[in-house]
Amino acid sequence: MYNPNENRYGDPENQFTRPPRQAASTMAMAALACAIIGIVTSISGIISLIFASLGILFAVLSKGTNPRPERQARFALRLSIIAVIISVVVTAVSMITVINQYGSLMNYYKAYLYTIEQNYGIDLEEDYGIDLDEDFGIDTEQNYGIDMNTGETL
Repeated sequence: MYNPNENRYGDPENQFTRPPRQAASTMAMAALACAIIGIVTSISGIISLIFASLGILFAVLSKGTNPRPERQARFALRLSIIAVIISVVVTAVSMITVINQYGSLMNYYKAYLYTIEQNYGIDLEEDYGIDLDEDFGIDTEQNYGIDMNTGETL
């Protein structure tokens, strides 16, 4: 028979009490933390992949023997997958842009080293043993139209 003083939680004295929530497991919280870091760093590309991968791993491991993962773990898994997708897209777009602009990643690296030498006055050959002409087989004056000694345009 129906008793209006009883609630479904078995506490007839106070109908508004609920059983205490169980705290999320440490692994689920670690997954959530890694997922948030993965989302925040997603525009950096590679760093985000590390944290997002850890977030996915921790979210999967947090399930344990439970039939269904915890709410925090499910949310962390979704965030981590989103972070992976964003970082892969950002990395791919960056590579495509660099290759379109410089022709190859090696040409970009050469231009980067040349810019360091010219803008910051760092002598790569003397300080680090990097010689653009010998190491890369290029004549920087021919490729960039700038005299390396005087800095004048040829």
